[in-house]
Amino acid sequence: MGQTVLIIDDSVEISDLLKDHLVSLGFTVHTAYDGKSGVEMARKHHPDVITMDFNMPGANGVQVYRKLRQSPETSVIPIIFLSSTITGIIRRMVTESPLVRFVKKLSNISEIERVIFEMVALPKQAPPPPLPDGLSGQASEEDELLWGKEEKPGK
Repeated sequence: MGQTVLIIDDSVEISDLLKDHLVSLGFTVHTAYDGKSGVEMARKHHPDVITMDFNMPGANGVQVYRKLRQSPETSVIPIIFLSSTITGIIRRMVTESPLVRFVKKLSNISEIERVIFEMVALPKQAPPPPLPDGLSGQASEEDELLWGKEEKPGK
């Protein structure tokens, strides 16, 4: 198969369960247990799809989503939000699109598997979805505290 999935979730149990299942299907799987290391792993491994928890310590799913969409190397990676609480608030913060899907974390594993297969089958050069209001791409003070100041290219 040769396709790669990155799982970003602070729950080791859920990450391991999903990883074991995906590996049995032939996927290469990387895991990160917080948002910051998830962004680093996405930049390093260039996965075909990312599954991500919404509620994580440090950086929540929206902050991680924003960081991934700001970077050209990760801006078109399909993202599946796995959360036990998919509410209207989350859907207002991140708009569902061909590159963004929402699946209840406690769904049947076959539902998660189905969505992953749909996402890895997407064309690789699909344009990234627009950032929702308030996610302009500009770093805020909160972002700098969480992620640190990134150096500009050429410095």
